[in-house]
Amino acid sequence: MPVSKQMRKALQHTADECIDCGKCMAYCRFLAESGSPLSIALNALSDDETVDDLSQRTYDCSSCGLCSAVCPVKAEPAEIFTQLRYHAQANGTFKLEKYAPLLSYERLGQRFPFKAESLPEGCTTVFFPGCTLPAMFPDATRIAFKILKLKDPRTGIVLNCCSKPSKMLGLKSKHEENLSTLVHTLERKGIKKILTACPNCHATFKQFESRLEIVSIYEKLKYANFIPVTPAVKEVTIHDPCVTRSESNIHKAVRDLLKSAGIRVSEMKHNRTETLCCGEGGGTNFHNKAYAMYWSRKRINEAQRIGVPMVTYCAGCVNFLGGNHPTAHVLDILLVKRKTIPKPVAFPFNYLNRLIFRFTAL
Repeated sequence: MPVSKQMRKALQHTADECIDCGKCMAYCRFLAESGSPLSIALNALSDDETVDDLSQRTYDCSSCGLCSAVCPVKAEPAEIFTQLRYHAQANGTFKLEKYAPLLSYERLGQRFPFKAESLPEGCTTVFFPGCTLPAMFPDATRIAFKILKLKDPRTGIVLNCCSKPSKMLGLKSKHEENLSTLVHTLERKGIKKILTACPNCHATFKQFESRLEIVSIYEKLKYANFIPVTPAVKEVTIHDPCVTRSESNIHKAVRDLLKSAGIRVSEMKHNRTETLCCGEGGGTNFHNKAYAMYWSRKRINEAQRIGVPMVTYCAGCVNFLGGNHPTAHVLDILLVKRKTIPKPVAFPFNYLNRLIFRFTAL
């Protein structure tokens, strides 16, 4: 199948810049077994049929971006894997039947009764909690919204899906159409700022070119003067979601919030820019569970060496890691009084929580 100009440009950049140092391969099982970014780029540039094979292989990739983060020469290998997934879907070389639950989750988030909004008169700022946070932590989400409204009573709320799963799986046109509709609808209603709680939503909105200002709720809460609850734990280690690698302001805000609540933070070896994927990234667990569990085990092993619970600011990461190591969401730790860290919410209670939140918080 023909290769797009954008993909050829990404492949050529990696082929020109990669020095085959092996640093990214030392971290990543996918690259260790598939070859270096240089070899992948050169093979793809040499033969269009090879591209079709490689595009299918990239569904073993967690799309976590660590390869680009540790690259000493900015060869941007993560971009070629994104482009290869776009190629796979544009040319029909990889079927997505295994990902039906994930795509269904996205569709439900964009439809009644899960889709909803409340925009007070004069509203220019909205809270966008995402799909999974109210599903797993409805109380924390509700309290966070109340704090935002105390700061500015005109703050609204939008329950919808940013369509990140479609983008992650290579459905570029579908993702762009859905996100464009959402963003332009908000702009027409006078919205100028979105406060995000989900790191995937945050990254997705920021990558979309619009006039909207995208701000993390964690940065906002630093200056909200709320009183945190007495925490269930005194010491934690922080799992930074992989999509926040470049978000140093969010890294600092989360740590400052925990420290202001009297919680000691002990860092794992891989944090912030070089954080590890929880295992859920790229939807890899639907296609190659062994690769997904490889990342999960690496992350949990680091936390176990510290010997304290993990705290993260991604509800999806809590869901993926929390079954095997005590893992809390930062909003739940700060805003909801508990004696222990709860286990992740299981189906169908996650859907029920979303409905309860939708009909009680708006």
